Amino acid sequence: MKSSHERKRDIRASAYVRVSTLLGQDPGIQVAAIQQAAEARGFTLVSEHVDEGVSGTKESRPALDALVKAASRGAFKVIIVTALDRLARNTRHLLNLMAELDSYGVTVISLREGLDLGSPIGRAMLGLVGIVSQLERDLIADRIKTALAMKKLKAQRDGTGWRCGRKETGTPEIVAQVKALAVQGLSSRQISKRLGGRPSHTKVAEIMRAHAVKQPSPRSRAERIRKSAS
Repeated sequence: MKSSHERKRDIRASAYVRVSTLLGQDPGIQVAAIQQAAEARGFTLVSEHVDEGVSGTKESRPALDALVKAASRGAFKVIIVTALDRLARNTRHLLNLMAELDSYGVTVISLREGLDLGSPIGRAMLGLVGIVSQLERDLIADRIKTALAMKKLKAQRDGTGWRCGRKETGTPEIVAQVKALAVQGLSSRQISKRLGGRPSHTKVAEIMRAHAVKQPSPRSRAERIRKSAS
């Protein structure tokens, strides 16, 4: 019968390391810390995956992708990192990554936080991370709604005709000229040409959309031309 130490030696682990080359970080420092932690726990470190000079904000990284692929094949049961931010820099990515690894029966140990995400306490802490993440998203959404409401109120008070998602384009003088020419039935290209090419026809079209400028129908335009000719 195997001893507990021998059973631990049967547990294969992998190291994941991410360093910034711009900051001159040495991946060997993280690797050494992980090797020491694996030895202390009696794990067999079977592989090391190192991303150098790749931002943690990127969800797809060469070494991380290889790590997840190896986990899906059952190459190891534990991933050791020096800190959770080595794996992911935002909570959404971290939670998604943890869920995927968990589906492969792989757990993560983070040395800085002292977390074993395969333990009940570790899973509870990960749940708290999820709650904080949801709260953060809700607060951001509330701030956006408040900002939009304030902009709309200011636009109504000032009579500027602000619309959500539509950027105001051109000075008041240009806008007035575009409106005056548009109601005569001129196209955006014709208006731009009439104004000397400034603004361009694409900018003229933006102004017309932003201010909901309505042009006369071809029929009413033809009638207006006939009246002016008579």
